[in-house]
Amino acid sequence: MSSSPSSSGNHNNNQQQPSSSCHAFPIRPWNSRLINTQQQQPSTPARRITQSSTSSLASTTEDASRTTSVNGSSISNNSNNSSTSGIPRNSASFKNLKTSEVLSLDSIRASLIRQEETIIFALIERAQFRHNAIVYEKGGLGHLGTPPGSTAADPDEKLSFLEYMLVGTEALHFAVRRYTSPEEHAFFPERLPTSDKVLEELEFPRLLSDVGHASDVNFNEILLKKYVQEVVPSICQGGDDEQHGSTALCDVAVLQALSKRVHYGKFVAESKYLADPEGYQKLVDAGDAEGVMKLLTNEIVEAKVLRRARLKAATYGTEPLLAELPPLRAEGGEKTSIVAAAAASAVVAAIEAMGDDDTTEKKVCPATVESIYRDLIIPLTKDVEVAYLFRRCGREPPPEYAPNRMSTDPW
Repeated sequence: MSSSPSSSGNHNNNQQQPSSSCHAFPIRPWNSRLINTQQQQPSTPARRITQSSTSSLASTTEDASRTTSVNGSSISNNSNNSSTSGIPRNSASFKNLKTSEVLSLDSIRASLIRQEETIIFALIERAQFRHNAIVYEKGGLGHLGTPPGSTAADPDEKLSFLEYMLVGTEALHFAVRRYTSPEEHAFFPERLPTSDKVLEELEFPRLLSDVGHASDVNFNEILLKKYVQEVVPSICQGGDDEQHGSTALCDVAVLQALSKRVHYGKFVAESKYLADPEGYQKLVDAGDAEGVMKLLTNEIVEAKVLRRARLKAATYGTEPLLAELPPLRAEGGEKTSIVAAAAASAVVAAIEAMGDDDTTEKKVCPATVESIYRDLIIPLTKDVEVAYLFRRCGREPPPEYAPNRMSTDPW
């Protein structure tokens, strides 16, 4: 079978089923609005389906808002706002925004929550293929040459197939101004083209500080290393299935989503700095990186992130219990029973997958996704925050916060 991306449509016959056991983890588009700052209104709690399943779910989730994001604007799902033509409009979502609103921690957290779906679905897509270690070996698929559109640092340098695909993808995305956005970061910025943009530049609001080149903080070097060495082996079965093109495409999607997530730490850091500039400046002047880390850490929020990531992975990574549903062609009051049965089925599936029982077949292990957040995403995001704050306050960050390592790595 061809290893090119075009062969991905024929994967189903040879695709390996994900393992039921969890592997231990060892350790919106760039031209859209940066983040959605529409204030969410709490919704009425859903009708109780079953006492046991609903009460269990309530302990692991928070009330969701009845809003839907459409083209960056929040649209209320309340039937009172419905219109006879097109999507119902909520006029409050079209007000002008101030930078202080865009940089509010609540607004930034809302964007990070939306990114969780992108990351988890990308991990699920990657987990359907074997490890395919040859994709990550330099020269593993021969001398591939210079990726189309990129700048060759060394024409004779051998790239891994993932590096080749990543460099070529970044060169293409550079042409449509992806890396002019403050929320996007290239893994190989030195290989980006110097011109040839096909779209005109956009003017982004100045949300980050240029003091000490703080806005240029880029931790993609260590992120790529950790992804290849730790994330991929933790979510994929070992071996090779020859689907190298599709594997690399999935890798690129995961890496871009992870990069956006961890570098959102710069927006978090700027928001926290503006709330207490004197406190952070004092710690940085004293070279107290641990103090900075302690001041910016919110353990309550981190615990919620871990719980939510695990629940989403359990929900999205488990097939619905279709056998428990009534026939879909229902009339009158039977529609209510269909909704109730579907909701109960989803709740039960999520609760079962959230447990420690590894016998349930999963597309990706919820515990592994939780550990990826706990051991990689959250600590690396905080490393980005510390590095940004040190530069923001006029000093270089300590060596343990260099972009080629994590502060949690042993020396």
